[in-house]
Amino acid sequence: MLALEVPDEPGPDSLRGYIERNAIALLSGFNSSEADKPSNHWLGYHCPRDRVRRSGLWNNNHVDETYDSQFLGIMEQLMLQQASFENE
Repeated sequence: MLALEVPDEPGPDSLRGYIERNAIALLSGFNSSEADKPSNHWLGYHCPRDRVRRSGLWNNNHVDETYDSQFLGIMEQLMLQQASFENE
């Protein structure tokens, strides 16, 4: 579990929005047969929403998107900045 402080206001064009969109897109199995699938007993398979069943996530938004290739680098920078701040 990672709790990351993101110093901006929530919104679709914010850094928070960027992290949300890309984290969901990265973890989603919607467009991939190679994704880490949920267990055979996952309750999401009974969800009436196709996007939930296909993505393996309890989410409708951003599951069919492709994550930004720079996303993991940006996350690393944010984590390093936070660790540096916490160690001061």
